[in-house]
Amino acid sequence: SLELKGGKPAAFDFLRHLQIAMNAVSLGGVETLACHPKTTTHSGFTEQEFAQAGITDGLVRVSVGIEHWRDLLSDFEQALDAI
Repeated sequence: SLELKGGKPAAFDFLRHLQIAMNAVSLGGVETLACHPKTTTHSGFTEQEFAQAGITDGLVRVSVGIEHWRDLLSDFEQALDAI
């Protein structure tokens, strides 16, 4: 997981700029997937449940797939640079 400064806007900008990793709700697959848990997988939580689980506005969850690590590193770097 990544905790991005700037909250939800930064998290959404990061997800929008990924080129290899795909923004997806389900984190099961062979490809690298990323999501914003507060608005997807855990959207039914109350604010108290978010706090207890450590789910913040800037949290991005990643499930690493079978792509080459250098390609993923480059993808994450360019998305971070973009925000």
